[in-house]
Amino acid sequence: MISLSWGVASDTGRIRKNNQDSYLATGTVFAVADGMGGHVGGEIASKIAIDVFKDAFSGSGENSDIVEVVRQANSAILSRASKEPKLAGMGTTLCLLSVTDSGKDQLDLINIGDSRGYLFRAGELYQLTDDHTLVSEMLKSGDISKDQAGSHRAKHILTRALGVDSQVEIDHWTIDPMQSDLYLLCSDGLTNEMADPEISQVLAKSDSAEAMAQELVDTALANGGSDNVTCIVVQVESVVPAPLSSGAEKTRIVELPSQTKLRERLQSATHSYGADMVERDRFIAVSQLQKEKKEDEAKERRTRDNAGKVVGPAVRVNPVNAVISSSTARSPELLAIPMPLPKRATERRFHLASLLRSFVFLVILVVVLALGVSAIGIYANHSYYVGLDHSNVAIYKGRPGGLLWYNPSLVRDTQLTTQEVAPYHLPDLTKGIAEPSLSAANTYINNLLNESRQIGTLSSNPPPTTAANASPTTTVAGASG
Repeated sequence: MISLSWGVASDTGRIRKNNQDSYLATGTVFAVADGMGGHVGGEIASKIAIDVFKDAFSGSGENSDIVEVVRQANSAILSRASKEPKLAGMGTTLCLLSVTDSGKDQLDLINIGDSRGYLFRAGELYQLTDDHTLVSEMLKSGDISKDQAGSHRAKHILTRALGVDSQVEIDHWTIDPMQSDLYLLCSDGLTNEMADPEISQVLAKSDSAEAMAQELVDTALANGGSDNVTCIVVQVESVVPAPLSSGAEKTRIVELPSQTKLRERLQSATHSYGADMVERDRFIAVSQLQKEKKEDEAKERRTRDNAGKVVGPAVRVNPVNAVISSSTARSPELLAIPMPLPKRATERRFHLASLLRSFVFLVILVVVLALGVSAIGIYANHSYYVGLDHSNVAIYKGRPGGLLWYNPSLVRDTQLTTQEVAPYHLPDLTKGIAEPSLSAANTYINNLLNESRQIGTLSSNPPPTTAANASPTTTVAGASG
């Protein structure tokens, strides 16, 4: 049984007028959702996701399939957006921690978007989740450095979110908790204002979970508070293994493939975590390789044992000892040496072999060219970019400027005009901004719309200049035994 204590703090921030963050803390399920999609849409999307989890985990507080509940939340957001056109394009991030119902005293961690999940263990802070942003992808591919990523203008463009597409990719880990572990779930309003070392200093103070959550939010506000900020701090008070039933055997923990990344991050903090875990697929693969290796070695030994033995009736004749008769009849020794073919037959065979090689080469060349053309066509027809259709922002299928004979085609013409877009976006939009998918292109346009609306709001409603105008802070705490 896992005993947890927790604390929650959330604030609108110093610039935003409404809080699009939503959260859930039941004692067994903890979640942070950061909405997106305009002044109204983002707040609704995050609330829909949290409401789905409230309904799914009401009562016993456990659910047999946490991933299936995430998919239900995704469908609920899409369904609401399809009924209300003004909410089209809304979505939310999700970072969730829950006690599993497997009876193994484990925690499930779910992540979609750029809200983060951290673990503070043995005085070290570990970021368990990956940011699903365009900048994060560019950083992984080496296109930009870590310093450039911190101030990149596409920092807030998401590549994955809940409620944007019918098929959502979910990061899911299963964690073995330890006593005194601290788990932090937070929206990007915290990580935009606080670096990891600052977060670590707060979590190292050994205060209550409630006090730590509040201090994290207060520090983010003091550092600028440019966005909504929400934090949930969950502390593991104790982990008591469930007793084994009569006749049951204690089995080893099996690590799922999706846990490999988590295990690598935790090995420096607790070597026993990685040592006690076995990856089932990898174990089976290694066993199969060992079996094949033994079979190859046995086959090689049999080959060596048969070396030196006569493997056929042919006998090699030493030409020096062969007696060549002037008669047309060949001696028995020479009968083992094949007669040379006539010159005409040799030339004909060479000519046929040359034609055959040329034919095979031409076939291979045609196949390679066909595959190349097909690959270019597939690449061009599955590529998208955001550009301009006269004065409107639009989505095109293809590559900016076209690729060979494949010209881009218009997919979606939006109502967003160049007059509404921030000026620094226009050069890139004129050239065309390549996106990996249609969903990513729609997400980019939604971000442009959000930015345009925010700029319009700021110009008409300038932010307060004193701390006295900051929105009040909400703190929730509880404990379960």
